[in-house]
Order: sequence, then C-alpha cells, then structure tokens
Amino acid sequence: MKLTKAEILWSRKCNLSCSYCNMADGRENSLTLEQWKEGIDNLKALGCGFIAFYGAEPLLEFSKLPQVVFYAESLGIHTTVITNGQVDSFENKIDELWIWGLRSLSMSYDIVPLDKSSEIKMKKTLNRLSCWNTQPGIRDSAAIATLTRTNYGEIWLSAHALSRFGIWTFFDFIHWDRGQPGSKCKNFDGIDKLKFTKNDIFGVIQVLESLAAYKDEMLIHASIPFLEMIQNDPELLIRYDWNCADHEVFPSWVTIDCDGVVYPCDDFQPQYVTGAIYIYEIAKQWETFSDYWRSTVKASCPGCLWNTHIDSHFIKSGKLPFSDYVHI
Repeated sequence: MKLTKAEILWSRKCNLSCSYCNMADGRENSLTLEQWKEGIDNLKALGCGFIAFYGAEPLLEFSKLPQVVFYAESLGIHTTVITNGQVDSFENKIDELWIWGLRSLSMSYDIVPLDKSSEIKMKKTLNRLSCWNTQPGIRDSAAIATLTRTNYGEIWLSAHALSRFGIWTFFDFIHWDRGQPGSKCKNFDGIDKLKFTKNDIFGVIQVLESLAAYKDEMLIHASIPFLEMIQNDPELLIRYDWNCADHEVFPSWVTIDCDGVVYPCDDFQPQYVTGAIYIYEIAKQWETFSDYWRSTVKASCPGCLWNTHIDSHFIKSGKLPFSDYVHI
C-alpha cells in the first residue's frame, strides 16, 4: 500500500463565507468524467482505500460526482462526501448519491458557532445526518467539529449526544494561515482568541483522556494513537509542528485539486515547480512526486496537527487498522 487515502477537492465554489476557511476561490471542476475515472484507477493502483470528496462545497458541482463516487466504490475504494448541507436540492442530491453507492456522509458542525455561516451550517446538521442514517446499508455519518480554546470543553458532551443518534464525532484543532503556500485556512479578526495557550494545555489533555476512555462506548473518530501522541507531547497544541515529510511512510495520502493536479496536502499547495502531475498519471510518476514533495514539504511547511493526516500515517506505518479510520 502506497496510499491510505486521497482527498479530492471536488469544487472550489461555496455558497457560505466561513471566516476561517480559505478553500473557496471560484474555480470549477475541470476534468472530464473519463479523466476522473482514469484518475481513480491510478489511486487504486497505488493501494488507496478511501477517498473523501469535499473542497469548498462539492454539491455545487454535482453532475459528475455520483458517477465518480460509484466508480470508486465499484473498485472497492470507500468514499465519503463532506458537505455544509446548505445547498439547493440537498435531499435530492444526497438520495441520488446513495443510489449511486455512497454509504458515508460527513457534515460540518461547529459546536459553538464562530460566525453567521457557521451558525447556518449547524441548524440542520443533526436532522440531516439522522435522516441519512435511516437509508439502508449506510456505513457511517459524521459531524466534523473544530476545537478551539473557547469550545474544547464541550466536545465530550457533544460526542455523547451525537453518538445517541448514531453519528460519529470527527474533530480537528483550530488551524490558521501560518504562511504556507495554498493554505486552506484564513486568518481573521478574533482568531487569536481561539488559539490554544499554555494555560489551556492541562484542560485539553483532560478532555482528550476522557475521550480516549470512552472511545469504545461512543462514536469518536480520533484514534487512540492520535490522542496519546498529544497526551505524551502536550505542547504540540502550541507548536503545531508535526511534519508528514519527516516520516518514512510519507506520503500516506494525497490531495487532488478540482483541476486534477495532485498535491501532498489540502493545507499546503505551492506552485509545483517541476511541472504539474495529474491524478490520471500519478501512479506512473509516483516516485518523482514523492521525492519532490518530501524535500519541498520539509523545507517549506511549518507542520500541522490535522487528525485525519496523522491517522493516515499511523495506518500506513501499521500503528492503526484501516477499519478504525473508515469504520468498516
């Protein structure tokens, strides 16, 4: 296995304007259906077992999405679609995706709304994920939260409540634009109040220990190795300096933009100076891609604390079972 997962930024359009998100730049999904299918073949050849379709808002460019999801699932690649849940004809689109084989749905869910768009997203998340769970053959549903110094104390109760509805809690810690090219995060007035300080470390670690203790009883996506990594080095919450390229298993995931260009991450997308490599050719150019991006990420990325990326590395290195990641 050369890849644990792939992230496809299906659309760079969005109908919301969340203050912390820099994903939307208006670009359209520009590959043909056949190019996407050829790209999925490439990912399969690399051993990819999971694809998350998101971007800014994937359901805004819907025409090819059901068929690409179906093609991935037909090859044995598990998929999920991550949506804000606020697009026109949402229920019809989700029903169509289910017909074409989608069995996992993920939605944004800010525990404490950070702005108007954030509040809008939360209003229908619980109801829509609960409705999704009534469809036959569903693998999972997930609410994706961002933990900040103002809301981390709410995550245990939130996860407990969501678990009662059969909804997984997925969380990441607040990230911001730290100068890396192509960051998906945005700085805004007030973000400094959301960043963790040394005074918060003890409280956050207590929360993580509580989540770990109840992981077998509640639907908590974050892995035990991830939670323990932070417990063993609490100042990661301040440093955010875990760098994927420092690890032998790099790269364990790839990000594919809406134009088909492959990057090492959705939060680090500098100009590819040696020429773009596209999803439909990545298998043949894997070594070139890996060597170039290892040196580039080491030199230019400040690091991160993204749960999904760290767990991806744990899977490829054998520290975490794939089934824990995709709930199969």
